[in-house]
Amino acid sequence: MSAQGKTARHAASPVTADEFAARLAALAPSKHLAVAFSGGPDSLALLILAAQWAKRRKAVSLHAFTVDHGLRAASAAEAKRAAAMARALGVPHRILRWTGAKPASGIQAAAREARYRLLLDACRAAGVSDLLVAHHLEDQAETFLLRLARGSGVDGLSAMAPARPLAEDEPSVRLIRPLLDLPRDRLRATVRRSGLQPVEDPSNENEAFDRVKARKALAALAPLGLDAARLARTAGQMARARAALESATAALLSGHAVLSPFGHVEADAAALAAAPRETGLRALALIIRIAGGNDYSPRLEALDALYDALLQGKLGAGRTLAGVKLAASGARLIATRELAAAMKAEPLALRAGEQALWDGRFRVSLPKAPRGQRLAVRALGQAGLAQLVAHDIVIPKAPKPALLALPGLWREGALVAAPHLGTLDPRIACHAALRRPAAFPSQALAGKA
Repeated sequence: MSAQGKTARHAASPVTADEFAARLAALAPSKHLAVAFSGGPDSLALLILAAQWAKRRKAVSLHAFTVDHGLRAASAAEAKRAAAMARALGVPHRILRWTGAKPASGIQAAAREARYRLLLDACRAAGVSDLLVAHHLEDQAETFLLRLARGSGVDGLSAMAPARPLAEDEPSVRLIRPLLDLPRDRLRATVRRSGLQPVEDPSNENEAFDRVKARKALAALAPLGLDAARLARTAGQMARARAALESATAALLSGHAVLSPFGHVEADAAALAAAPRETGLRALALIIRIAGGNDYSPRLEALDALYDALLQGKLGAGRTLAGVKLAASGARLIATRELAAAMKAEPLALRAGEQALWDGRFRVSLPKAPRGQRLAVRALGQAGLAQLVAHDIVIPKAPKPALLALPGLWREGALVAAPHLGTLDPRIACHAALRRPAAFPSQALAGKA
């Protein structure tokens, strides 16, 4: 057989409509979907398949959103090409632009954060419940390699989930990955069959980026049996181990910790110390995350040192980690937001009818306020608490550090309301709901300390 014949024989086959429909059905999609569409080969394959799927179903809406990060001169033209391809497939399209100053360092992380923020806003505006992304088998394997190189543990080495909330505190919009078990070459074959020409991002071949290095390392490892499929299976095994550990952590917290509406946590220190170390560390990390409004757990080295202090009864008057103060009070461990960290929270101003997340912890809303007034949201601090006391507002019994780090609404330097405690201006109505990331198990922090 000729070389050409062998190539044809082993050429990857396009993904069929039935294959895609089965994978999407397993994720229980809503009737209002969107595709994160860069215009590249992977996302183009996804849009082609999603457009075919949507056309066969009644009352299903499909959108395509392209984020223009504005980091390359060609990005605007590429976004317009993506729009043209979406139109050719009959899919409504919108370009989302990342505007404003860009950071001098950590640009990839900042771009990723901006991308998902823009996509979430677009989904909300269009009434979309599910955002489809084109992560595939090699993406899964490359992610495993990158995290292995960074020394990640079970959590980091876990597989990307087929479905998760797009934002931790926004479960109404899901990010779903229907192509996770499909290899890249089958997606490319799907694009070739369509006749459309994808956008090729030159950064995908730039070895300055770690993911490009991981892709080439994966090709070198394949002859040893460490191919994409094998690494993806290992990532899946890690995901099952992670689920078991999270279940044990949830059981520990649900029986021995209490989450206050003021955002602080009280836990049975002895129960945390008596737990297997991995479970105890995870429980402590979760407590710090929720008390500090953090998206990520503290670094393991610092967390280990803090847990050792807990085991040895050496917390004393308190230690601070990731903007959270942890102190022992008798048999209890009390975790409160560090006031200095709360005072440094990003400035926030609200008008009547607006709401926003403050300090990563509280979603503050302002249903009623004098027309045209902008109220600043910042920590109560000593000054705010003193003003409440001076106006005979009853202060509930709670750790003082937790009260000082609560949000207050200020006008020209004077406190006008504290959503948790009371208002000094009858024309103002405000509320604050504690942010509870979806990563926290539903039963966690529901028990008694």
